[in-house]
Amino acid sequence: MAPARLVQRRGIVQRRGIRSLFAVLCAGVLVAAAPTPAGAQPVQRAQTQAALRAQTQAALRAPAGAAPSVPGYGQVAQPRVTPPAPLPKRTGKVAVTTPGKAAATTTGKAAAVAGVNDQVALRSLIIATDTSDFGVATYKATLDRVGAAYDVLYSADTTLTTGSLVRPDGVGKYNAILLTNSMLVYSSGGAYLNGLESGEWNILWAYERNFGVRQAALYTSYGTWPEDYCLRSAGETSVGDTPLNVNFTAAGAGVFDYLKASATIPVVQSYVYKTSIAAGCSADSTLTDGTNVLGVRTTSTDGRERLALTFTLNQYLLQSDLLVYGVVRWATKGMFLGEQRHYLNVDVDDWFNTSDHYYPDGHVEYTPGFQVSAHDMVNLKDKQAALRTAHPQASGFTYNLALNGADIDPFAGSTCSPNGGPTELTATSKCLKNDFRWLNHTLNHYELNSTNYATTYGEINDNRTAATAAGISTPNDVLKTPEYSGLGVYTTDPDDDTGVPVDHGLTGSNPNLLQAAKDLGVKYLHGNFSFASHVPANFNTSIVHPLEASLSVVPDWPTNIAYHVTTPQEETAFYNSFYGPNGRFPYWPTDRTYAQIVDYEAGVALQHVASGGINTHTFHIANVKDYGTGKTLLTDWTESVVGKYDSLYATPLINLDWSALGAYTTVRNAHFAQRAAGADPVYDRSTGTVTVTSPLTGTVQLSGVTAATSSTYGSDVSAPIALVANTAVTVTAAPRA
Repeated sequence: MAPARLVQRRGIVQRRGIRSLFAVLCAGVLVAAAPTPAGAQPVQRAQTQAALRAQTQAALRAPAGAAPSVPGYGQVAQPRVTPPAPLPKRTGKVAVTTPGKAAATTTGKAAAVAGVNDQVALRSLIIATDTSDFGVATYKATLDRVGAAYDVLYSADTTLTTGSLVRPDGVGKYNAILLTNSMLVYSSGGAYLNGLESGEWNILWAYERNFGVRQAALYTSYGTWPEDYCLRSAGETSVGDTPLNVNFTAAGAGVFDYLKASATIPVVQSYVYKTSIAAGCSADSTLTDGTNVLGVRTTSTDGRERLALTFTLNQYLLQSDLLVYGVVRWATKGMFLGEQRHYLNVDVDDWFNTSDHYYPDGHVEYTPGFQVSAHDMVNLKDKQAALRTAHPQASGFTYNLALNGADIDPFAGSTCSPNGGPTELTATSKCLKNDFRWLNHTLNHYELNSTNYATTYGEINDNRTAATAAGISTPNDVLKTPEYSGLGVYTTDPDDDTGVPVDHGLTGSNPNLLQAAKDLGVKYLHGNFSFASHVPANFNTSIVHPLEASLSVVPDWPTNIAYHVTTPQEETAFYNSFYGPNGRFPYWPTDRTYAQIVDYEAGVALQHVASGGINTHTFHIANVKDYGTGKTLLTDWTESVVGKYDSLYATPLINLDWSALGAYTTVRNAHFAQRAAGADPVYDRSTGTVTVTSPLTGTVQLSGVTAATSSTYGSDVSAPIALVANTAVTVTAAPRA
């Protein structure tokens, strides 16, 4: 395979591919029509501006009503979901049959209730009305992120029987019952029908009593049907994009103890029942808007434990990221397959290299471009230290610097220059080498889509050599290719620097990259979440490369802090040129200010963190420039993300080195393989143990147990459990109160 065509810039051989596309998109006609500023290099094209603009917009335009999506750039917004309608009004209640007695019918709608048993599988049952039930996707999003086992029963067309809940050997199938709403009533032909009939409700309640299983309802109204949650009406309302702020009571702070007791939950895009608790009823408020009850923990008259929220959630909302895990954790008593923790990792690409430079008028300067100064690096170190001090939950936070070693000065000393320029960067980097983590980003920043083996091998290995000569250590098992090149996303014509990149899938990867990486001991290749073929099938996992099983692709989150902007004015101009009302991909009704952009982008990242995502967020050297009083675009974003997290969470913000991050995705791959194979943990409340069996040899993550390998996170405890096929492993249970 012939090597890629290369572009010479500032003495470094470099190819402009996806970045050139972005530069063309954001610069538009300005690059061609405006006078060329001193030092700027116009982009040469094989097609007209109009043709290019039409091509790129046709390829990248979002569907009507959807947020735009631009390859290589960050997530603009989550999908919007219309909140479900208010629940129907029902009076009365389902009579509870005598505990332990049957509520059988001749139609099969109910069956004999099983006797008491101390053994129950660690698996949740979602009970919904039908496939359109909003709560299914909401529950599944959290359960799938965690890696928990669950089943879904659609009550509109599936009869609930004892066999639905109990195995033939008498072991309970589920340790948590998750109702999408408390009534399970659905609309059909203009009438409201019961998802569960009275006999089915009694089978369910008897199971919960006999097996000591908790019940949670994601959406609950006031009233007593089918059972009384002790909630009485104080009004109801629809909430749009202006948040209804919700806080915890003392009881709620215990249920959701991974969040701060003082945290404010912004409820948006929701239908809300404002309630009060009936006098003399066995219930505790868990959430309140200051006046009204919006969440309740209650014990039924027959002794069953229940938890309910009185407002709607969907899987795309921050309120769901914050609360649904707590609902599930409470219902399962903290015992489930998988785990959830919170991470923030940030990469800064192209260290020692030169960046393109976007200006507020829209033109892009390629020569001389932007270079990080020694002052910028010292400032970044100081800002990192200040962040750790201001936010003890992020006390271990460390930036990852992805370096291109061709511009390392081999004659530089190792003295820090707090006021130095680019020529002092190497010495200052050597001085501060232990204050950051480092990554191999190749020597010259070639795109590796079509490079031959020798070139590719040299780019990886020679960069290691250059870093080592400077006393900088990079992990040999991690490689971040320039612009994620070599992994199947490139223009159809490999020599076209301005076309729309096409995702050819990982099978379109450069085989020379795969072979060179394997030969050099690489295990983990950075991918990009904005490329569909780089997105793993399961949460916090990696993709074992289909052409080379020794390599795994671990995607990064791109952001909308552009790679070539250095100041608030530049970022604001760029962002609005993309997403403003007159932008290439209009999303906002008015242009955004810099403060709005940073706040919004940090909010997007907060949802990645709140969901438990381990993946890094990528920035570039231009974003490190001290634009005044020590401020930088990068640290503005980081401080906003961490500040938002700190205002909500009581748990630490984990920051892993990249080797550990990659290894964790391998553990998660094994975990999801076990979940798919049917790994079966069973809790025995009489012995206080959990026994796990699986038809597959491997490792499974298990929460709510203690073992030699267990670790704690906040008040949660989890452990990776090594399994041999069809061989039981027993560990100590640690159920939550």
